[in-house]
Amino acid sequence: MSLKAGSYCLDTNSGNLYVYTFKEGLLSKLAHDLLIDITDFKVNLEVPDAGLASGSLELEIQANSLKVVCALKDGERTDALKEKDIADIERDMGVKVLHPDKYPTATFCSKTIQEKDGGYKINGDLSLHGVTKSIDFDIDANGEHIKGMITLLQKDYGIKPFKAMMGTLKIKNEINIDFDLPLNGT
Repeated sequence: MSLKAGSYCLDTNSGNLYVYTFKEGLLSKLAHDLLIDITDFKVNLEVPDAGLASGSLELEIQANSLKVVCALKDGERTDALKEKDIADIERDMGVKVLHPDKYPTATFCSKTIQEKDGGYKINGDLSLHGVTKSIDFDIDANGEHIKGMITLLQKDYGIKPFKAMMGTLKIKNEINIDFDLPLNGT
């Protein structure tokens, strides 16, 4: 289904943007995969009368807005984290991983949008942690929502994946960013 022409301004009040991290290492059984909510973002989607393939998609994320939702076990939400654990993880995300004082925002700006299998393939530049790289990802668009997932390698952006206990416990280089954004035209 094609998207209705219009300007769409989406933010945390109109949808969800989540980060999924995954554990690895010798002591990974002591750690948790994590579901992290991005609580401050803006998406501008322009859909001209000719359709999204002639449009644009822009995203801005505040790097200090990542909040741990919960731990995951086999992809399912758990209540394994205590408040102190969550506070420690959020502090470490800032101090040891994302450095929001130096890199306050992450941005994406589309270059091309192509129709693909009832959805769209988006290509554009992602600027994260002081590094800009071209990325591709697919979105499903049913006329009411845009949904999709982006897989990134932290090291591609100069980010050192978090590790503890002399590297026996660490976060995988690969993370997933999942989005579900209801469309309300303006």
